[in-house]
Amino acid sequence: MLTSAQRQCDEFMKLGLQGSSIVFASGDGGVAGGHGGDCLGSNGDIFNPASPSSCPYVTSVGATLLPPGSAPGAPESATERFGSGGGFSNIWPSPDYQSGAVASFFASNDPGFPSYNTSENKIPSDGGIYNRAGRGFPDIAAIGDYGVIVLNGQPGRTGGTSMSAPIVAAIFTRVNEVRLKAGKKPIGFANPALYKNPAMFKDVTLGSQSGDAACNGNGFSAVEGWDPVTGLGTPDFPAVVEYFSNL
Repeated sequence: MLTSAQRQCDEFMKLGLQGSSIVFASGDGGVAGGHGGDCLGSNGDIFNPASPSSCPYVTSVGATLLPPGSAPGAPESATERFGSGGGFSNIWPSPDYQSGAVASFFASNDPGFPSYNTSENKIPSDGGIYNRAGRGFPDIAAIGDYGVIVLNGQPGRTGGTSMSAPIVAAIFTRVNEVRLKAGKKPIGFANPALYKNPAMFKDVTLGSQSGDAACNGNGFSAVEGWDPVTGLGTPDFPAVVEYFSNL
């Protein structure tokens, strides 16, 4: 019998087939659940991947920041005030479209944590702390901290993957405007195309999941290539528009 999470994920798949791009924030708790401090296991050492962001039919978006005082063009890092959500699903296996990226991550940057292989949220009691065979997320990232907002007429600053995900959604909307003007269909489910052209993303190699975003001090780090903190990196907007315009 399908769980509610699996049924919901299947509905996202249907929407993608109909031309909708489903974008989700990866969460602000690193490997420790959607908001942190929610690790699994009797010892609180097992990673808790967020759902529905780990559904393979959504584009999961992590968060980066430009440290205060950074010069224009300075490299982004994973967020520090909160953990960019990411990890490997306990429900869904790694989809084919990201198999190469995930394999490269483990080949070059294996974190060395004890792991297990599972699906359907069945966590074995063998000492592993994350599902090495699970769907990896996030897929990409965007700026997600120290964002300026105006609330009730008052300016302020905010942060979270709920800031970065709308940025990606806006980029997809702009891409669809260009495609529709050219007589093409909306991009719909975008992930396979994203992983085919990682060059249109700025790789993020700084920062990690720590503090409340870790489980017993363990979390992933941003590294070269795809990683379960910032995904493929942050979009190079002109490159993304050009790539999808030519599909």
